[in-house]
Amino acid sequence: MKNLNTYQNKLNTRSNFSKSINVFILTVIIFLNTTTFSLANRSETSRWMRHAAHLSQTGENEEALKIFLEITYKEPNNYYAYNNLGMVYSQIKENKKALNAYNKSLSINPSFPMTLNNIGALHMTMGNYNKAEIFLKKALSLFGSFHLVSTNLGELYLKQKRYSEAMAYLKKSLKDMPVFPPTHKLLGELHLAEGRKDEAEKEFSIFKELKLKSK
Repeated sequence: MKNLNTYQNKLNTRSNFSKSINVFILTVIIFLNTTTFSLANRSETSRWMRHAAHLSQTGENEEALKIFLEITYKEPNNYYAYNNLGMVYSQIKENKKALNAYNKSLSINPSFPMTLNNIGALHMTMGNYNKAEIFLKKALSLFGSFHLVSTNLGELYLKQKRYSEAMAYLKKSLKDMPVFPPTHKLLGELHLAEGRKDEAEKEFSIFKELKLKSK
């Protein structure tokens, strides 16, 4: 499962929600590191990153990869681009390459919450639950209201049948972002796992309603 929404109004992401569904919305970066890029370069890079994000969202991942690889070649300290490169690799199930890209992003900026979230989500998908927990917890320690991380932690603990911990993080996610559909779906699955059928149906209903509104 994987990873959606805003990171301090600067980036959009994709998210993670059910055992068979990968929701991975590519991060679009407008703000780039001013110590690394000139104003002209930032503008040009932003334009290409938006274009690559659009390509990935429309299924043209190979073309998106070419652009992100070119950006990382020209701007080797652009951790945003490495994060996005990892997200595209994750889209196409190139997990090893995705991990390499995320690790490169973190080697440049070890405190970037989005990459920490994404690599945690990828480890969860790969069944590396201990590693997933480490990265997700670190992301949340750096950005406490990052609802996507809380949702991913809730999903992680649900997978491990650590139900009380799953409940705590899913509730935190809804407190920070009440209308995030994947959280309601996971909460429904949690209620169902613990035998609360009425509560589960209520959450599944909210999930479906929010999904319809988002179309």
